[in-house]
Amino acid sequence: MKVISDQDLRVATLTGAVVLFKAGVEREVSDEIGLVAIQSGAKQVGDSAPTAEVVVEETVTVTVEEPAVEPSADLIDAMNALIEQANPDDFKADGSPKAAAVNRVAGRTVQQDEREQAWEQALNS
Repeated sequence: MKVISDQDLRVATLTGAVVLFKAGVEREVSDEIGLVAIQSGAKQVGDSAPTAEVVVEETVTVTVEEPAVEPSADLIDAMNALIEQANPDDFKADGSPKAAAVNRVAGRTVQQDEREQAWEQALNS
């Protein structure tokens, strides 16, 4: 394959071969190196242009919003009970209740999003 470049070009392959192309100087190289040179901006000289398979990969990002979990009235009452007890061991440094304290007062394991929504409702009630 004959290749020519408009600018000085250095082509290196993973096998360790390095070929230098001087600007405007036609060069005969293997098909592998010629394809890499063409991908780097060189042009093939002659009629037989190599065909290369083009593979397009698309990445699709899908965001699924889960419906909001509505906390039960019992859980809001449990949060109000924590507020009334005002035990500092039941609260984190930011003032929100610890998960273990909420689980203890509610009598069940409460998921984080439900716990946070119940806390917001208890504070705003």
